[in-house]
Amino acid sequence: MTDSRTLEAQIGYTFKDPEKLALALTHASCEFPTGHNQRLEFLGDAVLDLVIAEALYQTYDSIDEGTMDRVRASIVNGKSLAKKAVEIGLSMHLQVSDGHREHHPEPSHAMLEDALEAIFGAIFLDGGMDAARATILKLFGDRIQNADISNQSKNPKGQLQEWAQQAHAGLTPEYHELAAEGPDHHRHYQASVSIKGALLAKGSGTSKKAAESDAAKNALKLVIR
Repeated sequence: MTDSRTLEAQIGYTFKDPEKLALALTHASCEFPTGHNQRLEFLGDAVLDLVIAEALYQTYDSIDEGTMDRVRASIVNGKSLAKKAVEIGLSMHLQVSDGHREHHPEPSHAMLEDALEAIFGAIFLDGGMDAARATILKLFGDRIQNADISNQSKNPKGQLQEWAQQAHAGLTPEYHELAAEGPDHHRHYQASVSIKGALLAKGSGTSKKAAESDAAKNALKLVIR
């Protein structure tokens, strides 16, 4: 674990309480009395979602909520967070148990993603929402400003179809209606989507079409990680 000042320079925030940063950088494999970073990761995930959603709302006043949700997901998905963690050299600062490091010399993308979100949670506790917002926008502001709105405006089923064609040699996602609930005048439909018989996700809505769209949306959140 290296000097935290280097990391603070990368994220643009200096902690008033260095212990909060130390906790954010402590992997669950460490059995320290002070704990590990999973609770901070939970908090930081919520802070990150709010900051990105707020920035998209303020930056793009002509896109609907569905498009904002898809753009947000493209920015905060695991692959994106892990890439940013690599860019700022986060792996050099992680505190991992000797046993874990022996079997996994390099941190996984999931570890980097969790640690970055934990840092956001730690900054929120240490300096408040404004400090957390400033750090997140410093790291992801370019992704917000350069978001491909036209591509993200495609409907979820269309996006999932494109993914399936690229990832599964042109196969088409299959949608199946599941049990509907509620009275005839207020039915609530459920649907699933699968590839080659393997379930990807389920969804629900007030119509069969809406349920399928929701299933595709939920599948996209999983396959883009």
